[in-house]
Amino acid sequence: MHEHSFIEAILSNIENRENVSKITIEVGELVGIDANHLGEHIIEKTGWDVSVSEKKSKVKCECGYNGEAKILQRLHDMVIFECPNCGNAPEILQGKDIKIINVTYK
Repeated sequence: MHEHSFIEAILSNIENRENVSKITIEVGELVGIDANHLGEHIIEKTGWDVSVSEKKSKVKCECGYNGEAKILQRLHDMVIFECPNCGNAPEILQGKDIKIINVTYK
């Protein structure tokens, strides 16, 4: 269960966890976990109201392409992608992180 490491990393960054009522998280589409799946597991573990959104990728390639990555395959813990223009490996500008956007306390 690789989502356990994602959940533990998120929870370790939240102070005063026993008083949390809601958390808002943004999951990049190039992170190796489905955003909704992650949200469900956080709810199961904490009982909090969890709002999760997916952040679209943005990449930059040597060929001059700037835009969303072409996702080839989603595996258990990784995403395989390429530049949709030339097929090379582009630089990731956004969509590779999990971010805590907001924490609401009781």
